[in-house]
Amino acid sequence: MMAIWKSWYRGNVNDFHYFQMKMADGTTKKCERLTMNMPKKVCEDFAKLLWSEKVQIKLDKKKNTERLLEVLDSKENNFMTNFPSFLERVFALGTGVTVEYRKDDKTLIDYVDGDVVIPYMYTNSYINGLITVSRFTKGTDSKKKYYTHITYHEFKDNKYTKLNELYKSSDETTIGREVNFNDMFPNVLEYEEFITDNPHFQVWKPVIANNFDTDSPMGLSILANQIDKFKAIDTTYDSFNREFRTGKKRVLIDRTAVKKKTEVDSDGKVNLVSYFDNNDEVYVAIAGMENQPVKEIDFKLRYQEHINSINAQLNYISAGVGLGQNYYNFDGQGVKTATEVVSENSDTYRTKKHHELMVNDCLYDLIKAICELENIPYKSINIVFDDSIIEDENALIQRGLELYQSKTISLEKFMKKYLHYEDSEIQEEIAKIQNENKLVQPEGIDFFGMGQDNESQETEVVENG
Repeated sequence: MMAIWKSWYRGNVNDFHYFQMKMADGTTKKCERLTMNMPKKVCEDFAKLLWSEKVQIKLDKKKNTERLLEVLDSKENNFMTNFPSFLERVFALGTGVTVEYRKDDKTLIDYVDGDVVIPYMYTNSYINGLITVSRFTKGTDSKKKYYTHITYHEFKDNKYTKLNELYKSSDETTIGREVNFNDMFPNVLEYEEFITDNPHFQVWKPVIANNFDTDSPMGLSILANQIDKFKAIDTTYDSFNREFRTGKKRVLIDRTAVKKKTEVDSDGKVNLVSYFDNNDEVYVAIAGMENQPVKEIDFKLRYQEHINSINAQLNYISAGVGLGQNYYNFDGQGVKTATEVVSENSDTYRTKKHHELMVNDCLYDLIKAICELENIPYKSINIVFDDSIIEDENALIQRGLELYQSKTISLEKFMKKYLHYEDSEIQEEIAKIQNENKLVQPEGIDFFGMGQDNESQETEVVENG
């Protein structure tokens, strides 16, 4: 099934987008059906919904956070660029794997697509043993060799083990014989073992049940149950474009009219003259119109009908994947994504929060693995997702400030939830601000402008009087 999902994500499905059409004369013609490539668009939007440059990753100390970000954003890992693309493919294929390892004194991340992952040990949907497969070639022509790199990852009894194997073949269709792994990869350990409570691999899956294989621990593509809808919208879109190709204006003329006639010019030279432009597609020459005037055929294009139909199909798709109605709109030129603020009770918001559970858990384990490989100490890992599509960040801070001022929440809760401070930073920051305010403000007024109101001050004066 993953091969089918991948072909739709690619936007080029052999048994659907390429077909034979029977022509009027009985012959057949190879045709290509145009596509809106909505599977790719949907997966892109899921990745954008869950990940942006505004997502914050913090450890309890600033210097340790900086070390972590240096690893993530290194030239080799390029996390802020590679991760959104990887996440997009996770939603397209249903499964993806990240692997963390050391090479040349650097901690690296491999982003592995689900179609080269084989699980062999799992409990329910939790995979703790898997194989990743990659292939590459060396040499050219008759000396070309095909190599298959197989890696076993296993996590059991607080021990993570990793075993590499390499196979060599002269035939692309066979795995061949096993060869020495370190001959090809001298700087990578063939076998590694770690005593840890956290494996150095993570399995990423959309948070939806696999109704295609209920016994499989592999995830389900968000495209899986929408294939018929993708077929319908591509059929409608192809018809929309064909409407302009086949519905253009025609002028019928007798075929004798397009024949060139001889004329003698003033110099007595005989020339062949045509009264019609043979390169003008509007003219159609047919037999049987002798002594008849030309006939104009101007088809009425079903422009708006097609647009309405495409928008209906878009609504079916967006609702089917959990983005709700009217998330997409087709205006005759292209598909646009809704840009308005999404309310907290909308399908889009609930879907975003639903899949954030998976991203948060896997990202948390990935960060733990990197910290272990890099010996970065930490007491807490804080991941703050970007909810700006839901509500503006300034509006959220203002709401939190109002809740604090009305004594609905504590100062610590305000700083943690709305300003994203770590537990270890809150008390230190409060102490600093209080000390600064003692120097510049009268006693009794806090650093958020909260103090005693005039009425309470007057009451206190009377009582003291």
